[in-house]
Amino acid sequence: MNQKQLIIRLYLLIFLISSNFLFGQESTLNILWDKEDDKPISYATIKGLENYTISNEDGVFEFQKTNGKILIQSVVYETLDVDFMYLKANDTIFMKPLTYELDEIVLSKDGLYTQMLKTVLTDYALEPHKEKFFLRAVIKKNNEFYKIVDFSGIVEKQALFDTRSKPMPKKNYKVHIENIRKVGVENRNIDFALFSFKEFFTNIIRIAFNREEFDISYETSLEKNSSKIILNPIDSEKSLYSGYYILNEDNTFKEADVTYSNENANFENVRNAKYRTILSNWKSSFERNTITNKIQLNKATLKGKTEVYEEQVKDIFDWSYVYYSIPIDNTEKIKNNINLNRDMFDLKGEYNAEYWKNQDILYLTDKMQEFINKVNSTGKNSDFKTKTNME
Repeated sequence: MNQKQLIIRLYLLIFLISSNFLFGQESTLNILWDKEDDKPISYATIKGLENYTISNEDGVFEFQKTNGKILIQSVVYETLDVDFMYLKANDTIFMKPLTYELDEIVLSKDGLYTQMLKTVLTDYALEPHKEKFFLRAVIKKNNEFYKIVDFSGIVEKQALFDTRSKPMPKKNYKVHIENIRKVGVENRNIDFALFSFKEFFTNIIRIAFNREEFDISYETSLEKNSSKIILNPIDSEKSLYSGYYILNEDNTFKEADVTYSNENANFENVRNAKYRTILSNWKSSFERNTITNKIQLNKATLKGKTEVYEEQVKDIFDWSYVYYSIPIDNTEKIKNNINLNRDMFDLKGEYNAEYWKNQDILYLTDKMQEFINKVNSTGKNSDFKTKTNME
């Protein structure tokens, strides 16, 4: 049995069990697959006239029956235009990667990069705007789940980016959490914390590079409707970052990807432990709001690996954040109902089991459900305490 077959069978089992709660709604379970690289396609967008969802880290998504066309989109793949009957007839949906080739036509080495940066001032939402969002944060300790927290809510941003001509206000974000579910383990002595909302929003828009430290190369898709700007450090010992931008035909960027890698990072000390982050990656995707004609954040992932040594014992913490958002009416008033500077896992809010059961964005995998069951059945002990608001 190959990886694709294993994934789809595991999710199909969960789907059949949970379908008892759908009350007659017809839906389908599918997996998106990159046939060339033989791997699942994570965090792709699936949109119909009435429904919207995304594929999870395993490429799996559930979609409710809808009329009309369904668009399946991921920035580095060709868009698929299908219907619900096509999803019903095909468990596995294959997507074709966009092919890029070196563009030798660009005369000025940094000309396209400069043009792209100028679009920030003209095309992106540097004025107040709001988004309905879903956010999942996960920490794994030595490849085992340690903390999971899911949010749904509304965020108001005064500006998407901080620019010289339009500086970002100090109080740039308002976040109203509508629903939260969380489960996890905490070390009573030293614990691995999640980002605060302010830290998270700040990190996922850190996508600008110091031009002087990087070699820039350009590639163009064979269809000539998309370009790629690739940045690699001139001196890998001085700069530990690399990345790329995917551009639209008008030179606006629809995806930015930044990677930090440092196997020799210095340790920081806390009590009797030391830690260092050796790898992190953040990827942000953007779409134009058809009402305001300004480009807003649509999806973002933030991932990393941190080494922790406590009394000579080494632990590896893998952490990830996945964020999805859609624009909403800008006249709707919201107010903060959380502390934006507090560890996400320590935030409190409403938990509605029926709400989470019926939403299609943040899907619980079988391994996650096993972790929830384990935490719910674990009693207190001297070293660790458990927290959950899920059943």
